[in-house]
Amino acid sequence: MLKKLLLFTAVSLISVPFVFAQTSNISGTITDSETGEPVPQANIYIVELQRGDAANFDGYFEINNVEHGTYTFRITSVGYRPIQEEVTVNANNTSFEFELSPDLRLLDDVVVTAFGVQREERSLGYSIQEISGDVVSRTDRNNIVGALSGQVSGVQVVGSSGANIGGSERIRIRGANGLSDGQPLFVIDGTPMDNSSFLISGGGNARGRDLGNLMSDLNIQNVESISVLKGAAASALYGNRASNGVVLITTRSGQMGEAQRIQVDYSNSTYFENVSLLPDYQNEYAGGYNQNFIEYTDPVTGGTYNGLNYAADESWGPRMDGRMYRPWWSWFDHDFTGDGQSDYGREVALNPQPDNVREFFDTGVRLSNSLAITGGSENSSFRAALNHTTHNGVIPNSQIDRTAINFNGALSHTDRFNSRVAFNYVNTSGEGRPAQGYSPAQGNPMQSFNQWFQRQLNMDMLREYRTADGTPTSWNIRSNTDLRPLYWDSPFFSINENTSTDSRDRIFGNYSLSYNVLDNLELIGKLHLDTYSFTAEDRIASGGLEQDWFYIAQRTRREVNYEAGLQFEENYEDFSFNTYLGANIRQERYSSLIQQTAGGLSTPNFYNIDASIDRPNVSNFKSEKDVRSLYGNLTVGFRDLIYLEGSVRNDWSSALPANDNSYLYYSLSSSLVFTEFDVFANQDVLSFGKLRASLAQVGNDLDPYQIFQTFSTSTPYGNNPTQTVPNTLNNNQLRPAISTDYEVGIDLRFFNGNLRTDVNYFNSIREDEILSLQVPGAAGFSQAVVNAGKFTTTGWEVSLGSTVFQNQNWNVDLGLNWATSNAQVDELAEGITTRLLESGFFGAALYAEEGREWGNIVTTGGYGGFAIHEETGQRIVNDNGRYAIETNKDLGNILPDWTGGFRMDVNYRNFSLGTFFDYQKGGQFYSLTKMFNAYSGLGAETVGNNTLGNPLRNPVVNSAGEAVAFVPLNDAASNSGGVLVEGVNPDGNEVAYLYQASLHYPYMFNIKEEWIYDASYLKLREIKLTYNLPSEFLANLPLQRASVSLDIQNAFLLYSSVDGIDPSIIQNNANGFAFWEGGGLPPTRTIGFNINLSF
Repeated sequence: MLKKLLLFTAVSLISVPFVFAQTSNISGTITDSETGEPVPQANIYIVELQRGDAANFDGYFEINNVEHGTYTFRITSVGYRPIQEEVTVNANNTSFEFELSPDLRLLDDVVVTAFGVQREERSLGYSIQEISGDVVSRTDRNNIVGALSGQVSGVQVVGSSGANIGGSERIRIRGANGLSDGQPLFVIDGTPMDNSSFLISGGGNARGRDLGNLMSDLNIQNVESISVLKGAAASALYGNRASNGVVLITTRSGQMGEAQRIQVDYSNSTYFENVSLLPDYQNEYAGGYNQNFIEYTDPVTGGTYNGLNYAADESWGPRMDGRMYRPWWSWFDHDFTGDGQSDYGREVALNPQPDNVREFFDTGVRLSNSLAITGGSENSSFRAALNHTTHNGVIPNSQIDRTAINFNGALSHTDRFNSRVAFNYVNTSGEGRPAQGYSPAQGNPMQSFNQWFQRQLNMDMLREYRTADGTPTSWNIRSNTDLRPLYWDSPFFSINENTSTDSRDRIFGNYSLSYNVLDNLELIGKLHLDTYSFTAEDRIASGGLEQDWFYIAQRTRREVNYEAGLQFEENYEDFSFNTYLGANIRQERYSSLIQQTAGGLSTPNFYNIDASIDRPNVSNFKSEKDVRSLYGNLTVGFRDLIYLEGSVRNDWSSALPANDNSYLYYSLSSSLVFTEFDVFANQDVLSFGKLRASLAQVGNDLDPYQIFQTFSTSTPYGNNPTQTVPNTLNNNQLRPAISTDYEVGIDLRFFNGNLRTDVNYFNSIREDEILSLQVPGAAGFSQAVVNAGKFTTTGWEVSLGSTVFQNQNWNVDLGLNWATSNAQVDELAEGITTRLLESGFFGAALYAEEGREWGNIVTTGGYGGFAIHEETGQRIVNDNGRYAIETNKDLGNILPDWTGGFRMDVNYRNFSLGTFFDYQKGGQFYSLTKMFNAYSGLGAETVGNNTLGNPLRNPVVNSAGEAVAFVPLNDAASNSGGVLVEGVNPDGNEVAYLYQASLHYPYMFNIKEEWIYDASYLKLREIKLTYNLPSEFLANLPLQRASVSLDIQNAFLLYSSVDGIDPSIIQNNANGFAFWEGGGLPPTRTIGFNINLSF
């Protein structure tokens, strides 16, 4: 009996594992209940086992070794209603199909508002537009500002040339008015960020090297979402820095939750970049001031040769017809052609070089690698990311390296106590950033090519910019016996020897603690930091045209914000309450030390301040500013139908007088979700509808040290220190500028959100701008600073979206943004009706004129526009064959009539195609490139046939056969050349002349109206084709997802009213109002390949 019992017990013990440990691998798919399409990345969680998985891109999931039994499966996904189902797992039941229903409540999206507070969009009474991080990061751009172009209605981006590697990009929200082109406040994860732009001057702010805007430090691949707060009501809680709007950026992070697995994401982007647009050049005439060869005598051999006027930097010279001549390089004892023999004395045929400018540029290469690790648990989450980008620009010898380290983490210490940390470190290093603008001291080859050049020049010969013994060479030699450059170094001397370097280390982020005092009451404390150290060096090499020079600038800035807040949220039957009370202490510290040599370098090419021949120029600046703030916000909702919101903020600024440094801002808004009324209950057309309205006021604070008088310290005179009394009288009664806004809008969504529209009207009044007014010399000052001015901007913003077609295989989605605005100058100051905003070179300036639209281009000095005959409306031509000039002429407004963007996304199974267009209608700009391109005979417009069918550059000949500068058309010989000048004489009678081309175009330099262009454009900015590898291909690989993409950026400029220039990148080193360009760099087209892997 005992043996039987022992045997039974042993068998039972052995059998238990087989009975109770039977398991199976389960799998299945999760689909959309309406479309049947898979739901990617849905979460499947087995409650009893506390295990789960995430579906792949095809909605497929798999969980291994699940013990047989009945369990509760919880399935969730963003944008869908969560479900729970009882499921039995056994040997015959291992495959499951789940359907998720779209959550139509999510038509009312959750958006990020001020201080990172998430709000239901239905509760907002003001316009806010959110962009997914997937949209801005799908093309791996270098600058978050440029990535916003066309994406948001009412937002205009003034871009940077692709050749301007790492260049500044600027943003205007709801147009520009006032007396400065203010930029919005950028906030990353609650941390206010500096977005200053820096340059190394090459002789004024409009020329030199653009070192970029600081928001380019952000790694776009880390962006989760962007919310653009356009009006004062949306941004009022940010106080005195929010008058130009706020751009809120939320970065990617891990998620707390059950069964959160570790995910590793890797991406590689490789881009190839080429210049996409250049002016149309003429290829018929060589360098010189006239069409005659110059006979030169060789000082070595005594022989005579045909040559060009090498000292000329224009192309009005002989026709390029293959005649033999001595090129500039044949006067140097050097091997230019690479055959091992000196090319001194060589003759070549005078032939065109149609691609010589394009041959100057390299193919740029940008290589970016990103690695991110994301994970979480029930009480913690994290995301760590590393990115490295190397960018070799199209300008030879230009390069930027950027390394970014990011970490976001969260920890739930208890059910009530939580902490979060965001840490970002970025190092940006640049070498050889190109100089731009008109004649910067460092040299701008592009300005030379487009404005002052010779069309026969061979770029390969220019690459030999030093002879074997180190002597610099140049195409612009003074004569065959004086080989020094007259106006221009070799372009390769400029880019290889006049070089710059810069390096910036930046740390930004925050640490926050939150404690739930009650279930509906949260106490929050945050510390925000943004700090950087920035060093830039520049040099002009010894032996070139300009005096050798060395420059070094060292800048540091630190901003710390200490923030405390209390958030309350509760629902009481029909009413909901949401309030936020906060306090902030902001500390800004900035210092700079800028040094540069004077009088040249004591030792050639020794780049050190100690090498300055004269006493070096030194500028040392330090500033401190503190702002203390209290603010609050209250939102009351009734039955999800109507919401009322109010906010108030008071700032105390150290930049204002101590006894009057407080100023208060407010906002009021309301929204009505009228589709909550019963009348809309039983219909399938209008899914969501909301009316909104707001009124708000926000200010623009002062910079430090604008209140009291300070002395300026400059370079000592001999052994004596120097201090000067400023010419401007500061004002201890200054107030911050104030913006008062109101707006109304409507948000409509039809057919379950498949058709979406949002329309908004705004009115913004800006007052108390800071003006510098002229004062009588007897006052001891030339200017005085006062508060004055009133400017009104009104406009409309429209957003449209549509899911045009959707089924199991296809999805077609469209989006359109459109905005228009009008800015008026209501008043300036007593006795002043016109205010200069910015001066362009050579006679064009931007003005604000009382009673007119803001931002008109007006000619200055002796320059002007075409004089127009009042009765006939035609141009007046004087009896000397030249157009009459009207000075002080208004040439148009720089602000566009409207702007916008259009997006189309097409998905077919594993393929997706995304395209994005942006456009602008109207606005004007002034182009020095086009002006001097014609002046110097480089442009295609300076050749061809005239109205008689003869070459424009042929001599102008009268009926007597005499060569003249101009002739009436009816007295011209049949073979006469010349440019047609036609119009009416001062009496209104029609007249026409032929004018010598080489004289006509230089004269047109005086008429600025000829060089004002319409800034309208249509650009296909992005094309991206992506293939997502199917799940069956990845089944035996350690990959969750994998995709490859072909990406084209700045694909095509489909329309522009001006040839050879991209109107979307008109600016000068990110300074001023972007109404003119003095020698800009060309745009580029970038083609790249992306690989994305998730493990």
